[in-house]
Amino acid sequence: MNERRRHSRFERQLTLAKIARRDAMAALADALAEESKSAALAERSRALMREYVARGELPSGSALRDHTAFVQSLQGVAEQADEASKDAGDQARWQVQTLAAADTRATRLEARLDAARRELTALEIKREGAASAAMARKLQTPSGKTR
Repeated sequence: MNERRRHSRFERQLTLAKIARRDAMAALADALAEESKSAALAERSRALMREYVARGELPSGSALRDHTAFVQSLQGVAEQADEASKDAGDQARWQVQTLAAADTRATRLEARLDAARRELTALEIKREGAASAAMARKLQTPSGKTR
């Protein structure tokens, strides 16, 4: 009976480990997507900023002031996107470590579950053999002949 409980416990633990591995994979994919998206936004913002800086003459001082404010806001967006990209990269590196740990745990639990299965099967075979031997003894007559 202990073997069955042990086997069931390993099955539950393995199920949880597989869920943790799946969640870690999803979190890693999200972090990589966020890193890529933020890097692309930073590059687009810089390109747009360069385009506006390269524009020629402006008709008035207020147009120049508005133009400068817009270029500065683009620069701010690019800097924020760079920072978000760096943060997402850090998150992705952490998620790789989390995924590796979850994968190692799942692999270890799979091996333990396999061992528990073999142990349970061997015990069941042993019990069946003992039951068969007891039945064979019951069927024998006192003189050693079978009925």
